[in-house]
Amino acid sequence: MSAEPAMASGALRVIDGGVPAAPRYGVKRAPLGDPTPLACTVAKTAVEAIMGGDGLETLVRWVATDVRESLAAQQSLARRAGHTGAVARIERARVCRVSQRAAEVSIVAAVRGRALAVAMRLEEVHGRWLTTVLEIV
Repeated sequence: MSAEPAMASGALRVIDGGVPAAPRYGVKRAPLGDPTPLACTVAKTAVEAIMGGDGLETLVRWVATDVRESLAAQQSLARRAGHTGAVARIERARVCRVSQRAAEVSIVAAVRGRALAVAMRLEEVHGRWLTTVLEIV
């Protein structure tokens, strides 16, 4: 099998022995799709976590480490205060693409008849959206 077609596309290079090499640096990627579904999922899980609920570990891939640690601290405080969690509902979400690689999202979530504002920034990191900033008021 020849490595010529793969090299022409820039997607995958094959070196001697048929072992694939790492992709070339500087290869342009297609812009990521709409971040709204991911933003709503992250916001819902984060709001439920700070109310003492479970599910924070499901955000490992989609949330930056410092944001996840902050959410874990809030979850711990809520649990020590005796909160067992609540189900959040996303009322509204607005996404503003500030560049090809970043988006800012504002979300209104409802928990126990209370409205909470969620603001987040999503950035492209290694071909996926990553929540780098998350504020819940």
